[in-house]
Amino acid sequence: MIKKGNIVILTASHPYKAAGLVAFDLMHSLEMANYNVQIITNARLEKNYEQTFSLRGVSRMIFTHRILKSLRIRFNRLFKITRFKTDPNYHMNGLNPMKGIMLSKKIAKNLPSKVDAFIYLFPQNFLDTTGLNYLNKITKAPIFWYMMDMAPMTGGCHYAWNCLGYTAKCGMCPGIYSNDKSDITNQLWQEKKKYIESANIIPIAASQGQYNQLKSSSLFTDKNKYKVLIPIDSNIFKPNNKHDARNKIGLPLDKKIIFFGAASINESRKGLKELIESLKLLKSEMILEDSTVFVAVAGNRNQQLENEIPFAHKFLGYLNYKQLATAYQAADLFACPSIEDSGPMMINQSIMCGTPVVSFNIGVSLDLVINYKTGFKVANGDTLEFAKALNLILTLPTNELENMSFYCRNLGLEKTSMESICKLWKRILEYEISNQ
Repeated sequence: MIKKGNIVILTASHPYKAAGLVAFDLMHSLEMANYNVQIITNARLEKNYEQTFSLRGVSRMIFTHRILKSLRIRFNRLFKITRFKTDPNYHMNGLNPMKGIMLSKKIAKNLPSKVDAFIYLFPQNFLDTTGLNYLNKITKAPIFWYMMDMAPMTGGCHYAWNCLGYTAKCGMCPGIYSNDKSDITNQLWQEKKKYIESANIIPIAASQGQYNQLKSSSLFTDKNKYKVLIPIDSNIFKPNNKHDARNKIGLPLDKKIIFFGAASINESRKGLKELIESLKLLKSEMILEDSTVFVAVAGNRNQQLENEIPFAHKFLGYLNYKQLATAYQAADLFACPSIEDSGPMMINQSIMCGTPVVSFNIGVSLDLVINYKTGFKVANGDTLEFAKALNLILTLPTNELENMSFYCRNLGLEKTSMESICKLWKRILEYEISNQ
């Protein structure tokens, strides 16, 4: 069968680890539409990495710059770049970006003779808009910026919280405690605007929550805008027998199990403080005996968190993709307490496994969490309503919980499976490539 075109995925994150796996799953989605796909990353790769990936069908993997970090440090010292005091809640990783022309030129030497489109994700310490502009000019290929957070829309932060600077020109940035309207975030916004406007850079949101922000973004005012949920491998993330799943990861067979992830316990945006409060409210208000509830936590054991969880619990440690799918399959529900997030992708995964979700009404919950059908979403930060939603699912009759699980799986296949995402990308790519 003749290949339709060459797509190059550019990513700073390791495409076979954690959230970086989006690139790997995206590649397979595009291959379903018969595109030839290449991934280019600046992540450090293991010695056996390419052998592992060749078995999974990755066409090519290039490590673009092993000394990027040391060059960045030298660059900052040479030009006496000021280091700012930052508020960690905003994740100000976009400050002092290293210019991307050097990396772009290196990437250009390793491209196919003809590139039909680039897809760019996870930009930290990789390419800035200068570099993207360069690649667009020399290849004439559109660049689809697939946004994993708010970084493409701002002058430096990855999460804006209640700040609306990204709807104007940034400046007076709370992430650097600034009262100056012409601060570094405004300067970076000005530079981004210049290179985005003069290149064919097209933003793609990964959730409805993010798409709502994108529509207000001042950097992409005159650009076509799209929403494509993160693809999930439905052959890995799928419903399974709960007893079998619980036996695999050592969870009790006779309990109601709440599952959640705690990889970043010190990040306010992940909402673990709110979740603990909700769990305590659940224990005091629930109809069930508390001895019937068990909490499973993805992440390594943390004494502070362990002391706060009011139910019997188990830390499952770091989970790879298949183990994570097993955890969803074992649970009666997935609790997602994030209060500032463009996703999170764990909602997509849980829904695909047929596991109902309780979340706040942010990010991808607006797409996938439908009250009384796939779980419940409640007002952001409302811990009492979150607790009530947990209780509602835990006390559902077996047949109603099975119906909810069935609806979850069907919605997952419809909205976020590789096949459905493939169709969306195909339609977008064909339209934008033919009309550039």
